Amino acid sequence: MKFLVAEDDFASRNFLQLFLRRHGEVDVAVNGAEALDVYKSALQENDPYQYVFMDIMMPEKNGLDAAREIREIERELGVTPANESVIIMVTALSDVKTVFEAFNKSEATDYLVKPITVESLTEKLREMGIVSDE
Repeated sequence: MKFLVAEDDFASRNFLQLFLRRHGEVDVAVNGAEALDVYKSALQENDPYQYVFMDIMMPEKNGLDAAREIREIERELGVTPANESVIIMVTALSDVKTVFEAFNKSEATDYLVKPITVESLTEKLREMGIVSDE
C-alpha cells in the first residue's frame, strides 16, 4: 500500500507519516505544488499512490486545487474511477461549506477533521478497509 501525505504543518505531517507507515510506504509533501510533483513522479514510475491525505490550506497551491489536478491527471491517463487514488482532505475547518466545497471542487473521496487523533485516523482507516476491527 502506498500513501502520499501533503501537509504543511510539521506536527500533523509527522503524525500521519508515522501512523501510516504501519500500513505501507509513505511519502510526504509540504505544499500542494510539491504534492503534484510527487504524485506525477509516482505515476511516471508506474507506482501510483492508493491513498492521498491532502491538507486543504497549504502554501503555493492549496489542497483543493492540487486534488482537482490529480483527478484531471487521472482522467487524462484514462484511470478508471475504481482505480483512482483515494483522496482524503484534511482540514481544520469543520464547517459544512468547506467540506461541501472539498467534495465538489476537488472530487475528494472523504475528509478528516483536525486535530487528527489516533482514534479518528484509525476509524477512517477502518472505514476504508485498511485496518480491520480485530
